[in-house]
Amino acid sequence: MRRLFIVTALLLPLFAGSAAAEQKAVTAARGTESATLTYQQSTNSFGGLTFSKLELQILHGGQSFYEQPVSSHFCDSECLPETFGGGPLAVKDLEGNGQPEVVLYLNTGGAHCCSIVQIFAFDPGVIAYRLIEHNFGDPGALLTDVSGDGRLEFESADDRFAYEFTSFAYSGLPLQIWRFHEGELINATREFPAAIAADARRQLSAFRANRSKGLGLGFIAAWAADEYLLNHRPLVSRTLAGEARGGRLRSGESFSPGGRKFIAKLEHFLKQTGYG
Repeated sequence: MRRLFIVTALLLPLFAGSAAAEQKAVTAARGTESATLTYQQSTNSFGGLTFSKLELQILHGGQSFYEQPVSSHFCDSECLPETFGGGPLAVKDLEGNGQPEVVLYLNTGGAHCCSIVQIFAFDPGVIAYRLIEHNFGDPGALLTDVSGDGRLEFESADDRFAYEFTSFAYSGLPLQIWRFHEGELINATREFPAAIAADARRQLSAFRANRSKGLGLGFIAAWAADEYLLNHRPLVSRTLAGEARGGRLRSGESFSPGGRKFIAKLEHFLKQTGYG
C-alpha cells in the first residue's frame, strides 16, 4: 500500500502578521455536474499559509443546487482545504451508475490530524444534495481503483493502531479500503484480499527490519490485523509464539509490554477493533 500520510504542519492557522488575503477558486466538473470551492488564502509572517471563508457551490445541469459555507463537525473551527495530492475538489462517479458525486477534501490542521472527506450526492427524490462525510484521521484517503475493475475506492489505513503499541513513527497502520455505496461509505477491505496480502508483506518486512532495536511491535500488530482479515489466525498464532520464544517481541519504548504480554494485549485489541 502506498503511504498516505499527509504533512499538515504548513496548514496550521498561524495568525501573527498575516498578509492581505487572496481570493482563490478551484473548479472540478464531470458531465453535467460541476463544483467550485472558493476561499481566502494569505501568508503569515512565518511563511505559512492561512485559509478562511471556504464556500462550495455545486451546479447540476447548469443550475445551482447547493451554495453553502464549508463546515464539518470534525473541525473545531473552520476547516482547511487539503492542498496536497490532487487538491481539495473532485467530481467522480463513485458508484459507477452514471451519476457523479462531488468529493471535497478537508483538513483540521495539526501535526497528526485529520483528513476529512465530504461527499455530496444528488438525490433526485428530493432534488437536493445529501452530504456524507468521514474522518480518515492522519492517514488520509487516496481515491483510486484498487483492483483495476473500473470502480473507485478510498484507500486508507486504520488510524486506531497509531500509538497503541509504540510511538507514531513505528506504528504500523493496516490497510483499509472504503467504498461509497447507496449513499454511505462502507468498509470494504475484506473484498480486496490481494491488496491486504500485499500490505501484510510490507508490515512483516518492516517488523523484521526493526525488531532487533525493539521497535517492531507496531508493525507486527498491523501484520496480524491484515492476516486476521485473510482468515489466517493459526498463522498469526504460530508466528507470534515463535517470535516470543526467540525474544524478538521486545519493546524498546514504554508504550507496550513485550513477549506473551504483548500477544495478549494485541489479541484483545484486535477483538475490540473488530478484527478478532
